[in-house]
Amino acid sequence: MRHLVIIPAYNEEDNLDSLILSIADQLELPTKVVLVDDGSDDSTPQILRSYAEQYNWIKIVTNVNKDPRATGAKIVRAFNLGLDSEDLNEYDIVSKFDADLEFPADYFEKIRLSFQSDSRIGLTGGVCAIKENGEWKEESVSKGDHIRGALKSYRTEAFKEMNGLKLFMGWDSADEFILRFHNWKVKPLPNLFVKHHRETNELNGWIKTSKLNAQVFHNLSYGLVIGTLSSIKRGIKYRPFVLSGLLTLFYFLKAYGSPQKDKLDPKIGQFIRNYRRKTILP
Repeated sequence: MRHLVIIPAYNEEDNLDSLILSIADQLELPTKVVLVDDGSDDSTPQILRSYAEQYNWIKIVTNVNKDPRATGAKIVRAFNLGLDSEDLNEYDIVSKFDADLEFPADYFEKIRLSFQSDSRIGLTGGVCAIKENGEWKEESVSKGDHIRGALKSYRTEAFKEMNGLKLFMGWDSADEFILRFHNWKVKPLPNLFVKHHRETNELNGWIKTSKLNAQVFHNLSYGLVIGTLSSIKRGIKYRPFVLSGLLTLFYFLKAYGSPQKDKLDPKIGQFIRNYRRKTILP
């Protein structure tokens, strides 16, 4: 299967060596890796050029905008910049990866095998692991039915049917709901661990993270009941306990009355609420 990999990178000079060398060491190389320099002002551009000269399967795309690091729409825009540089019709798989990952040698092989195991699998991917006290452990920030935004691999047919990635916070949950709405399967690979060299939300802090999560709940059409329960759940699971949930709820209620600007089809919004009602509790 022909595999297109797109990796946005912003000021990733500390992580690019481990990322690219882990791809170069794969048992099965991807067909093409498009590395998108998303306006970096460190040595990221020079490192990327060096590896592009060394490996003919690497392609560099540069975003000339010098926006600061951000999540959500900016990441998707950088991904789309890389996507537009290739003909998607030439590939069977398209992956969006973060630039702070390090893959095991059999990662791409197992992604291919996952897709080949069932023609209705539209999205598959491994699990992020972070280093704690010298040991690599699963980074548990979601339930086992979710594939992290850091390592998404889509069947091209499914990617086209969902019309690509959404340009808003929560795109990496919206994609899964949209695929399930269209009867595609989402297949996490729980034993396929990928080293994640930057912990999720490490650069945001709990206050900004609470605000971002509230925006995600709103963007995904959670509604008042599901949004409130999800906010409370955050206060139980994440530090600072209680406060993180209360602040998430505050920002969610603040956003609740504002228009969503047709972020999702109302039918998909209803599908999401029905799905979350079944999974909101442990």
